[in-house]
Amino acid sequence: MTQPVLSPELKTQYDSMREILQRCLLLAEKCADIEATGIIRDRLMHLQSAALFVIVGEVKSGKSSFVNALLGEDVCEVAPDPCTVVIQELVYGDQRTKTNLGDHWERVTLPKPVLKDISIVDTPGTNSIIRHHQTITENYIPRSDLVIFIFPAKNPYTGTAWDLLDFIRKDWRRKTVFILQQADLATKEELATNEERVRQYAHERNIQNPVVFSVSAKRELEGAADSGFAQFRHFLGKAVESGEVWRMKVEGTRETAASITGKLLAGLRSEQSAVAEDKVFYQELLARVEQRREKANALRRLVVDSLCVSYDRLSSRLEKDFAEGLSVGIILRRAIPIFRDKDVKTWVNELQTNFENAAKDEISAESIRGSKDLSDEIKSMFDELTKAVKHRQENQNRENISLAAERTDILDRLQRQLSGLRIADIVDDKAIQGSELGTLTLAGGGIAALGAVLAFATHLMVFDITGGILALAGAGLIAVTLLWKRSNILRDFGQRLANSRDEFRSRLDQEIKQIFEKLFLEIQHYLQDPLSSLDEKAARIASLINEAESISEATGRLR
Repeated sequence: MTQPVLSPELKTQYDSMREILQRCLLLAEKCADIEATGIIRDRLMHLQSAALFVIVGEVKSGKSSFVNALLGEDVCEVAPDPCTVVIQELVYGDQRTKTNLGDHWERVTLPKPVLKDISIVDTPGTNSIIRHHQTITENYIPRSDLVIFIFPAKNPYTGTAWDLLDFIRKDWRRKTVFILQQADLATKEELATNEERVRQYAHERNIQNPVVFSVSAKRELEGAADSGFAQFRHFLGKAVESGEVWRMKVEGTRETAASITGKLLAGLRSEQSAVAEDKVFYQELLARVEQRREKANALRRLVVDSLCVSYDRLSSRLEKDFAEGLSVGIILRRAIPIFRDKDVKTWVNELQTNFENAAKDEISAESIRGSKDLSDEIKSMFDELTKAVKHRQENQNRENISLAAERTDILDRLQRQLSGLRIADIVDDKAIQGSELGTLTLAGGGIAALGAVLAFATHLMVFDITGGILALAGAGLIAVTLLWKRSNILRDFGQRLANSRDEFRSRLDQEIKQIFEKLFLEIQHYLQDPLSSLDEKAARIASLINEAESISEATGRLR
C-alpha cells in the first residue's frame, strides 16, 4: 500500500475538519469539560496520524491470530487464559519495541509498511472477566476509523460482541467490517449461511451494505492461497490508496465533533435554563423583600404616629402645668416669702423632673408596643427568606445535576449572609439601659431614650425662657418681670413645644428609617450580588451557545 494522496475535495474537507476541531477544543475548554477536551485533543492528533483500526470480538474468537496473520508476524499473544490478555496498540516504528501504557495496556512498534497507513488496536474479549478492558475497548470505538468485528466462523451469534455493536452509536456503525475467523473449521455451506446471517444481524442494526469476509489465520500463516486474507488486504489497500480510509477518518472525526458539540450544546442550554430559573428565584426574593420593606415603612409610620400622640399628650400636660405655674395668683404668692412654698427655680426643676419621669414611662410603654410590631415583621421576613432558600437548596440537591453544586454554594453563602446580619437591635425585646443621649434604637424600652431626649430639650427651653428672670435679684423683681412677660413666655414656650414635636417626629422617624434602610439595603445587596453574577453568566453562556451552534452548522456542511 502506498501513501494516500488526498483529492482536492478531500483536502478541503480535511482542512475544514481540523479548523472545526480546533474551534470545538476551545469551546470544550471554555465549558470546562475535561472529558470532551481530552477526546477532541485526541481526535486532533488522530486526524493527522495513520488510520486507526480497532479489532473487537469475544475471547477465543481468533482476534489475535487474525492480527498476526494480517501482519505476517506473531505480534499479539494468543493466550489460553483470558486474564492475561492485554490491549495492544500496534503502530509503525523503525524497530520493534514494547511500551507499557498502564495495567493490561501496551503499545508495540513494528517496522511493518502497512502500519505507516494504519494503526491497529487489538482489544480484550468483549466477554473478558477484566471489566476495565471492556471500558477501554468502548473508549476506543468513538475515535476509530474502522472497527473490525471478529466472529468465530462456526458460531457468529455470540451475544457480547453484538451487544457491543448495539453500544456503538448509530452514526458510527457504518464504519464496521465483519470477519468470520477460523474459516478452516467450517464447511462452505456453514460459511455461506453464517455470512448471510451476519449481514442480516447487521441490517437489523441499521448497517447498510455490510462488508463481510471469511478468513483463516491458520491457513494464512501456513501460506495457503485460499485463506481469504488476499481479499481482505485488497479491500484495505483499495481503501487506503483511494483515500477512502482518510475519508473515513474525516467522517469519523466529523461524527465525533458533532457528538461532542451536541453534548456541549445540550449542557449549555441546560445551564442557560438553570441560570434563568435562578434569576427568577432571586428576583422573586427581591420582590418579597421590597413588599416587606413597604410594610415595614408603613408600620414605622404608625409607630412614629403613635409615639407622637404620646408626645402630644405629654406636651399638652406640660404646657398646661407651665401655664398654671405662671398664673397671676401663684406668681404673686411666690413673691411674698411668708406665703410661697417654693421659689421659681425649684418649681421649674420639679416641672422638668416630673415631665422626664412621665415621658420615660409613657413613651417607653408605647415604644415597646411599636417595637414588637416592627420586630415581628422583621422576624417574619427573615423566616420567609430562610424558608425559601432552604426549599431551593433541597430541590437542587434532588435535581442531582452538574450545576447543582455551584448553585447550592451560592445559596449557602446567601444563607450565611442572612444569618450573619446584626439584627439584635431590632428583634431584642429587652430594654437598653444607660443609652447615650441622642442614641435611638428599636430595642424595646430603648426607645424610652426619646423621653430623655425630649426632657433635655424641654430643660433647655425652660431655662432659655426663664434664664434671664431667674438671674434677677429678689423675689419681688422676679414676680414683676414674670407678670410683665407672662404672655410672651407662654407663647414662646408653646411655640417651642410645637417645634420640639416636629423635631421629635423627625428624629424618631429618621432614626428608625436609618436602621431599616441599612438592614434592607444589606439584604438587597446580598440578593443583587448573585443576580449580577447570573447576568454575566447568562451573557457568557449565550455567547458559547452561539459558538456551539455555529460549529454544529459548519460540521453539518461537511456531510
